[in-house]
Amino acid sequence: MKIKCLLVMPGKEVQRVRIPANIKFIKALIGEHLLNIRANQNNIIIANQNARNDEFNRFFQGNILYGTFIVVSLKKNKRTSMKKKDIRKFSNMFKLSKHQKKIERFKEEFLEEYYYQQRKNKQKNRKHNKELIFKNAA
Repeated sequence: MKIKCLLVMPGKEVQRVRIPANIKFIKALIGEHLLNIRANQNNIIIANQNARNDEFNRFFQGNILYGTFIVVSLKKNKRTSMKKKDIRKFSNMFKLSKHQKKIERFKEEFLEEYYYQQRKNKQKNRKHNKELIFKNAA
């Protein structure tokens, strides 16, 4: 059985797609380790738990979602097609234009912090290696 859902990929607009409802297909599409986030009473976001940290996608409830994810409806704990009003609501919520500036700003801050930590670790390792060399030479 195919269900209507929303596919949200990094750097691309939200797409309405029909996919098989089985978990095997969803794992092949998103990734092996799935993370279910309750969006509201009837809908969940299924994302990859091990998505790379540089694949910034969208913000949701103050948190950043990494990598590709889908939004599906639930009925009695089974994945079902989304209703038209939910599709409209989440399509509007995850519009690329609404998130792009925030994501770019977050990415710059993240990369700045990342490279700062890399330089700091490099200096620490350099100092540690120097101490080891002098210790072994003595």
